[in-house]
This record gives sequence, C-alpha cells and structure tokens, in this order.
Amino acid sequence: MNSDVAAAAAGATGYNRPEDVEIATSTGNNRGGSNVLYVAITGSSGPTDERVLGVDLREPQGGSQHETAFVYDYVRKGLNAPADFEMPDNLALDKNGNLYIAEDPGGTFPAKTRGDDIWVAVPDKGGQHQPAEATVRFASLTDCNAEPTGIYFDKRGWALYVHAQHRGGDGVDLEVKIERVQ
Repeated sequence: MNSDVAAAAAGATGYNRPEDVEIATSTGNNRGGSNVLYVAITGSSGPTDERVLGVDLREPQGGSQHETAFVYDYVRKGLNAPADFEMPDNLALDKNGNLYIAEDPGGTFPAKTRGDDIWVAVPDKGGQHQPAEATVRFASLTDCNAEPTGIYFDKRGWALYVHAQHRGGDGVDLEVKIERVQ
C-alpha cells in the first residue's frame, strides 16, 4: 500500500518533512501526560507552517482500540514562538516537561549568515491540549556551517548533550554537554 495515496484518499493533511518525535515517557516525565507525542514539522507548506505538534495518544473515554488521537499546535511561529524560530529539527524533553528544539534552517557559509539555535518550549500550566506557554532561545551555535542535532538528556534529566555536525567546514563533528551548575 502506498501511504501517500492512502493519506490523500482519506483527506489527511500532507507534511513535507516530519523531522523528529519525542514522547514524555522517554525521560520519565509525567508532566502534561506521558501519552503526548511531540512531532517537529519542517518545510510543510511554508515558513509559517513550521511547528511542533502535540499528539495526545490516549483513547477518549478510556477505550482500548487506539483508533483516534488529538492533534494540536504545541509550538508555532506567531502563536508562541518568535519570528526567528525556523525549521524545527530535533527534540528532547527534560524531567520538568520543557521541550528543547534544535533548528536546522539549512545552508552553509557564506550564503548562511547566522548560526542555528536551540529553543526551549515551556509547558502551559492550564491543562492538556494547550500550546507551550512560551518558546525562548536557549543556546546558539555561531558557526554558520554547524548544525545542532541529536539532542538528548542524561538519565538525571539535567545535562543536555548536543551533537554539532558540519562544524567549521572541516568535517569534524563535536559533542557538547550543557550541564546545570549546582
């Protein structure tokens, strides 16, 4: 079966590049419900459509068929992210329910004139199916060739590891640990 044909026949919304997924159970986080799957969407129908979706995987009314899910915008430019939030790529959740989003706007120096960012989406305290309260810049790579990728937290949930690929154009990648100072 061709999934694109089946999706079009069912009237599903097309997406160009779903990049990464993250579920709260990956870090033991239960804030906001451990059944929410986050999906980074890049390059769908234009720059205003780049977003992170929240997908509540729970079956309504406690059913066990798992035939439905509730999908909502968790992060989107103009909703709760600034204008320079671009092309969400990799995702990682910390133990407090904050979603870290590495961007990948593509391109290389000299055409690319700014580095890539890592954003953090702070969960809304208002309940389920709510967009993040805010999305703020957490870190930036100033090397215009580099791209943050493969982000993940350690078991404690406080040290964020970031893989910087294409660094300096020399072909040497770098793994960086960003740790909370106690």
